This record gives sequence, C-alpha cells and structure tokens, in this order.
Amino acid sequence: MKKLLILSVAVAMSLWGCSSDDSTPVSPQDPGSSNSSTPDNPDNHDHHDNPGSSSGGSGDSGSDIQPGTVYYPSNKNAEGAKAFYDSWMGRYYVTFGEEVTNTSLISQSRLPLLEKSARIKFDQPENTVSEGIGYGMLVAVFQGDKTRYDALMNYYLAFRFAPDDKQYYMMWKITGFRTGHGSSASDADLDIAASLLIAHEKWGKPNNDNTYLQHAIEEASSMMAKEVNPESHLIVPADAGDMLSTGKVYNISYFSLVAVKLFSMYDTERAGKWEQVLESTIEYMKKVQEAGNGLWPDWCDINGTPTNPENGSSTGDLNEYWGLEGVRIPWRLVWYYSWFGDDRVKAMIKKAAEFAVGITDGNIQNTIKRYKYQGEVTTTGVAVGSVAHKGAFCALGMIDSKYADFLKDCNERLLNTALGSGTNYFEPSIQLLYLQLLNGNMKR
Repeated sequence: MKKLLILSVAVAMSLWGCSSDDSTPVSPQDPGSSNSSTPDNPDNHDHHDNPGSSSGGSGDSGSDIQPGTVYYPSNKNAEGAKAFYDSWMGRYYVTFGEEVTNTSLISQSRLPLLEKSARIKFDQPENTVSEGIGYGMLVAVFQGDKTRYDALMNYYLAFRFAPDDKQYYMMWKITGFRTGHGSSASDADLDIAASLLIAHEKWGKPNNDNTYLQHAIEEASSMMAKEVNPESHLIVPADAGDMLSTGKVYNISYFSLVAVKLFSMYDTERAGKWEQVLESTIEYMKKVQEAGNGLWPDWCDINGTPTNPENGSSTGDLNEYWGLEGVRIPWRLVWYYSWFGDDRVKAMIKKAAEFAVGITDGNIQNTIKRYKYQGEVTTTGVAVGSVAHKGAFCALGMIDSKYADFLKDCNERLLNTALGSGTNYFEPSIQLLYLQLLNGNMKR
C-alpha cells in the first residue's frame, strides 16, 4: 500500500529495538532465546523512565540515558526472526548485477554507486520506493548484514534528491536502477538516517570511520531545512505539496522518535532544534491519543482532527481510523521507549495496549483492519486484520508482564505466518520489523 506523493504528484507512505542491560548504548548483539517473559532491564524498574539528556554530538552515545523496561515473549526466537529476514531478502532484494544487463541505459554519473548497489522491490517489482530502502537498511543493520546494508546505502546515495544543492533526502520512487521520481517521503528519510547512525555505532566507531555518520548528518541537515515545520516543530510528510509540506496534515506513523533522538545526539549543529522536535512530537502524540479511544488516526491536522491528506491514498479516505498507516506507531514507540525510556511514551504504550488487548479479548486473531479513532468502536463489518495489524497489537504487550500469555500467543502466530505469495511488500515488511522487535534482534 502506498500513497502518491505530491510534488506535482505526491508522497510515499510508509519500524525498534529493545534496551540493553545497562545504560550505555552498545552495538546490536544476537540476543539468543529466552525461557520466560521477563523485563529487558530488571534492575531499572524505579529509575528508567527518565527521558535522558544527551547532546554530545559525534562522540557522545548518550551514556546518561536510562532505557525503558520491556518484556519479551517467553517464546522469543531470534533465529525464527532471522529465517523470515532471509525469506524477505530473497523476495524483495535485488542487486544491480542481478538485474542490469545494459549499462548504457543507466545514468553515467550514478553508475559508480549503482554498480555496488541493491534495491528493494515495491508492489510493482520494477519500482522501488524510499520507504522500502529505509526498511531494508534498518532490518539489515539490526541483522548485522553489512554487505546488504552497504549495497542498499549506495542505492540511497545514488538517488538522493539534489545533493549538490544540499538536499540529501531520497526521491520517493525510482524505476529500477534508472530514474527517480517526485519529492521526498519523510518517514523514509528518518528510517534511512536512523539506520546510518546505528551503522556508525556498530561498524564505524570501532574502525574510526565516520562515513555512515557523515551521510546521516547530511540527511539531518536537509530534513531540518525542508521537512520540519518551523511553527509546530513537527516533521511534515514531505518536502513539497500544499497539504504534505505546509503543516496542514501530519502522519503520526511517520514520526520516528529514535531517529530524532539520535539526531539530537549526533547532529551537534542542530542538536537543540532536534530536542525541540522530539519534545513537540511526544506532546503532540500524547494530545492526539488522549482525545480518542486509545489509538491514533492515520492522518490528522495540528489539532489532532482527522484530515484527508488529499494525496490519493486509500487510507486518506479513512483518516478518522487507525489503520494501515497506524500499524507502524506501536513499533516506533516501543523501539524508542526500550532504548531511551520516557514516562510519557510508556503511558502512551500502556493506554494503547489496554485498548488492543481489551478490544480483541486478548486474542490476536480478533484484530481487524481498522478501528475508529473517536466515537463508538465497532468490530463488525470490518475485515480481519493483516499480519501487520496483529504485529502492532502484539508489540504493545511488551510494556507489561501481565500480557505474557497474549505476547507468547501472538509472537507464535507471527513467527508461523510465512512470507505470503504475490508482490505486495508493505505488510511482510512490517511483519519483519515486528519480528525483529519481539524477538530481540533490535537491541542497541
């Protein structure tokens, strides 16, 4: 599922980690397996909910930050998540060498990067969207797959919008390895940048190599210039288009709190501004959730009122619901809380979890495709939720040990839902992100 991004056409639509066992961020490790639903930080019950303060820049990994306590399912299975990763990459990942037979059709200025690149196939397999590159880079860095990560990064670098004009975000849609289209999609920009900073911590720092860091700071600079509304301090969906770039509409599922926090730690020139974005975003998400039934609408204005983005999106017509956009919000919140803690974020996750477990009677199979944001919530006449919807509700259970049975059951179902046939890439991508989160593959 994808939204057209308005430049003159429109934007794309569009993932977590679990905290380490001390407050010093570390590179992702293979978490192995667990035999019980236990907190990730059992010693931090009384003091981990501090938002932390770290504005140290390129050398500062935020050692004063206390991560939040999250609970893994008792059937946590890192290898099962890895198996799904392998299937996903086998379906959607394709290298330049595998696909291109005639380099005369390729931009010669991009060719040196593209020859070392790979892309993620979209629903129309001849196309790639920036959202997919963001997902691919995130799952690859968490899986420790540097070869694929670097190839996807080269594709991103080849299709940045206008780097000579300091516009480092990616074109939202690309035809194969040839032609880019449209303007930006800020969710993809955030996911790409977050992955670059995670790659810097994992692979760059030990080798005194700042390549990943440099690209991330470039991305942050152009986002602050073009994708942050100066009045609301919220990230807009795109850098162009009357609705999508002006603050008339926001998509909460685009807001990657992890990316913004990492920007505040590493982008020293704009650290204070990124802290302001982080605070404004958390308070906005709180306000919108508190005005509804426990979830968030897919699209809304600055006041939280459900609003059609007018971008041709199918979910735009159903903007008063939590649906196929909102499936990403639980992942982004749990990921952030597990890394950085924050009482406000914990409260949002708990409120959403109470709704999710309550509305399904504790059975993930009862999840449906959309829920009314405000007003009477009915569960009849709506199709059964996809694996992406189930993954979203499942992850909310990581906030409290009382959801242990719910968490175990839904993780088993996600692990045993094989990659479907067909070319739809969005729902399997979200499934993979949730599998990595639930099974401990997203630790910092």
